[in-house]
Amino acid sequence: MKKKLLKTAAFLLALCMILPLAACGQKEEEGTKQTQAQGVQAEDLFYTLMTTVKFDQTLTDQSFTAEYIYSTMPAGAQIIMYKYEEGSCKDELTWIRLAQESDMAAAIEAVNAHLEEVKYDASRYYPSELPKVEAANYWNNGGSGKDIILCISNDYETAGGIMTDSSKVLKKPAGVTYGEAPEATDPVINTDPNQNTDSQVTDPPETQPPVTEPPVVGYPVITSKSGTWRDCGNAMIVDDMAYEYYNYSENSAKNYAKIVSRLGQQLQGEADVYCLIIPTAVGVVFPDDLAAKYPGYEDQGARLEEIYGMMDSSVIPVNIFDKMMQHRDEYLYYRTDWHWSGIGAYYGYERFCEVKGIAPYTMDQRTEHIYEGYLGPLYSQTCNKDAALAANPDTVYAYEPYYEEYVTMVYTDTNGNRISQEVIADGDAYGTGLKYLIFAAGDQPITEFTNSQVTDGSVAIVIKESFGNAMMSYFVDHYSKVYEIDYRHWRGNLAEFAREVGADDIIFANNIGMVRSSDRIGELARLIP
Repeated sequence: MKKKLLKTAAFLLALCMILPLAACGQKEEEGTKQTQAQGVQAEDLFYTLMTTVKFDQTLTDQSFTAEYIYSTMPAGAQIIMYKYEEGSCKDELTWIRLAQESDMAAAIEAVNAHLEEVKYDASRYYPSELPKVEAANYWNNGGSGKDIILCISNDYETAGGIMTDSSKVLKKPAGVTYGEAPEATDPVINTDPNQNTDSQVTDPPETQPPVTEPPVVGYPVITSKSGTWRDCGNAMIVDDMAYEYYNYSENSAKNYAKIVSRLGQQLQGEADVYCLIIPTAVGVVFPDDLAAKYPGYEDQGARLEEIYGMMDSSVIPVNIFDKMMQHRDEYLYYRTDWHWSGIGAYYGYERFCEVKGIAPYTMDQRTEHIYEGYLGPLYSQTCNKDAALAANPDTVYAYEPYYEEYVTMVYTDTNGNRISQEVIADGDAYGTGLKYLIFAAGDQPITEFTNSQVTDGSVAIVIKESFGNAMMSYFVDHYSKVYEIDYRHWRGNLAEFAREVGADDIIFANNIGMVRSSDRIGELARLIP
């Protein structure tokens, strides 16, 4: 049974770690110190924070996903983790008890890594949450202790006061429990803090050689005009286009592969499970002259081969990298948004059809919509409304289903309301920075598509974040029913749901940036126990 925390009013993201004795939100070199509450029991401090600090949403026990969210935590650590069930609210209260005192330094690194991911995700999708994350508090009981407690809440002043003043810490009443911390099973970690945390993993699934298409010799060459790049936070600008950074995490990749493989094994013989990982712009259309000299540039094609190779044979890989590279001189990605365009999504769909062995409906067979003047979140949120981006806004190309007149769409929003909408909405009704929302009503917990022209009763489930939205108008042409599930917002058991609706195909359509995010992977893990 889920155990709930108090629900309260606001939530400004706060994510700072108090490395031993450093004040949250203060750089240690500034000389401002904060004395932590001494001589308190971790269980009492956790109880006090749970019952005193205000959280914006009701938090529930999510400890069963902690091994993914804190994937680099030293072996043997037990974690009680309360979070809001949706990624839109970053509130969190977590208690970590280490197996040994010598793990403290490595554990603090793991907490910092988690907070950096939360901060990045907030800046990308939920910018109103970012201040809260940047002001988060955490406590540990010193170099000789084994406990760490992290609190992310808009009520960070209350949390910080409790963590620094032992007189505010309440005694936990006898009989009060928080749920049992799970044993650290299948940890994907490295216990040596002096080594790369991505270098060692345990318990890999049975794997298969990746299914790939033969590479095409001589992809189109892309060359920058300026010969240089400019940093703008979580992205860089080259000429008049912004590129979101990408770095690979072997730990996260193995965890993602394990979770997808788990569903493949659960549904083996009942449904086909496909995995279609979407490369991002920096991996496909980044200029060749800059990729050759950019420090730490990642070959996403090679990384995709590795990720697919980690998956169980019950999963059918749909490696779209070569298909995208064949068309890399086309308008595959937006200049001011991290998403791919309707054109890029088409080529991903085309590759899916090749793997499945069905004929795709071409772009020429579909009604095309063109909406100009789009300035997406890389412009407005990340790159501080850069003038070079503003001077060359994006154009949104969207393509209706081939069976346009016969497809209906109903989505269920976060309040449980069922709302009918067109698969491709009228982009003229959306503001300059919102035009990507025309695809399949944006990010809804679950959306149901019905195609009255496909009468074989076939059913597909697409598991996605926002990159998947642009693919839905293509998938719906091949099934009687398609259920689009945003794993960040939907709650349920995917295997049970697949059996309930009689699913034939399950399609994971996740971008490669998600595959390196332990927070995103933890959210996906909740649906595949």
